[in-house]
Amino acid sequence: MKKVSMLLLTVFLLQGCTSQSSPTPPADTEKPPVAAPPQTPTPAPQQPPATTQPEPAPEQKPGDQQPPDSYSNDIFKDVTVKKTGTDTFEVTGKAQVFEGVVSYVVEDGHNELTKGSFQTSAGAPAWGDFSHTINVKKAEANSTLTLILFETSMKDGSRRMELIVPLPEK
Repeated sequence: MKKVSMLLLTVFLLQGCTSQSSPTPPADTEKPPVAAPPQTPTPAPQQPPATTQPEPAPEQKPGDQQPPDSYSNDIFKDVTVKKTGTDTFEVTGKAQVFEGVVSYVVEDGHNELTKGSFQTSAGAPAWGDFSHTINVKKAEANSTLTLILFETSMKDGSRRMELIVPLPEK
C-alpha cells in the first residue's frame, strides 16, 4: 500500500511540475495582430540531373578489412592500439570515467589472459587522457586477442560501457 501511495504522490508531483501556466497580459496592452505581406514563391532554377558516376570502391577480399583508426563510445573516445613489441601493446585515448579509473581485460575469445586497471589524467565529468602499455602473450598461436575497456560500477562491481578493441597482429 505504501508503494502505491508513493507512486501516486510522485505522479501528482511530476504532473504539477510539468504544467506551466503563463500569465495573461492585461487587456489594455494587447495589440492587434500584424498581417504579414503575402509572399509569392520563387521557382527554383532548373538544373539538369548530375551525370557523374560514383567511383568504384577498391576491391577487398573477405577478411581483408582495414580496422578503424580509433574506437569510441559514450565514455571512451579516440582510443587507439599500437603493437610495440612481440607481446606488448600501447593503448592511448581519452576517457570520462569515475575517479579516472579505467579497467581492462584482454581475452582470446575463450579465456581472460590478463586484466587490470590504470589511471587517466582526470576523472569524470572531464575527459582524461591515458596511455598504458599492456603485456599479454597468446595462449594459442592462431587466436585473436581482444581488449575490452570498461568502467567498473561502484554500485555492484559490474562492467559499464564496454569498448571492445581488437588488438593488432602486426
